[in-house]
Order: sequence, then C-alpha cells, then structure tokens
Amino acid sequence: MSSTPVRRAVVRVAAVLGVVGLCGAAWAVPGVRTTLRDSFTERQQTYIELYFAKDPWFDGGELVVPLDMVEHGASGGRRVVEVRAEDEKGRRLAGRARAVTTKPGALTDIDVRLPLKGDKRRDVESVEVTLTGHPQRLRMHIR
Repeated sequence: MSSTPVRRAVVRVAAVLGVVGLCGAAWAVPGVRTTLRDSFTERQQTYIELYFAKDPWFDGGELVVPLDMVEHGASGGRRVVEVRAEDEKGRRLAGRARAVTTKPGALTDIDVRLPLKGDKRRDVESVEVTLTGHPQRLRMHIR
C-alpha cells in the first residue's frame, strides 16, 4: 500500500514534465511563438491612413483630388499615390502617379491634379486612388 502514494506522485511528476516538454517544443516553433507573443502582448502594427481630404472639384480643365495620408508605426519614406479619373464604364479618362515623402505620425496633404482635355470633364463618373505596394483603394463617385 505504501507504493500507491509513490506511484501517484511519480505519475503526477511525469505528467507535469510531459506538459512542460510539450510547451517547450511548441515554443521552439517560430509560428507558435509569434502567435503566443501576439496573444499576450500588444504589438505596434504599421499601416497607412489614406483618405479624401475633401470632395474632388474641377479647376478649369483639371480635376483636383485632395488627399490626406498619415503613416503609423513605420519609419516613413517615399510613397507613390496613383489617381485615376474614370467614366461610367470604368474607362480611364486621366491619371497621374505622384511621389510623396511621409514622416511617421505626420499628416501629409496631397493635391493631385488630373488634366482633362476637351469634353472629358463631362464624362468623369468616379475617381480611384491606390497606394503602390499596398492593398488600399479609395473610390469616390463624382456625380
């Protein structure tokens, strides 16, 4: 009968060591370690806010598209904003890419001017804005 308490103690110690061993093995896998770290700590995520500062407007033969950009959690740098004016069928009427230098946390104002020749001004249905290398996409209907 005295071996039963010893046997239980050995089983408990073996179970604890088994759990510790499994945890150590899981911690050795980079994907598991990253997921566990993310669940216990708040990590700064980098992202870029890109939005229309005002509604686009016409200035003579140009469509002016005012944008604002704020970069969060990154070191800033050169970003390329692409702006397109499209008709109701999605055909490109005018477009322009503009390089912008950003600083972390600082608001960057961007006015992109799209020259429209002839009567294309009447045909503008929407404006589409993309940020090169990022999945963000803005779209605004003009009419």
